Amino acid sequence: MTRIAGIQIEKDRKGHLAYARFNLKKHPEAIELLHKVGAIEESEFDKEFEEGCKRGITGEELMNRLRPRLKKLFNK
Repeated sequence: MTRIAGIQIEKDRKGHLAYARFNLKKHPEAIELLHKVGAIEESEFDKEFEEGCKRGITGEELMNRLRPRLKKLFNK
């Protein structure tokens, strides 16, 4: 069998294939397969995080909101 970096195949005592371990950083295509078979799924935190990013503001918008407050705070 050809050895592939980032994938380890383990056998049981009888020599039968038992486990496959994937380095998901080297083989991100395996993540899609794991989603398809239901081995991993998105958590509620991931969904909330994505929604929060969509509702977020840009750095420029943040500075525009903060400038009046900072001026008011430091001009006292």
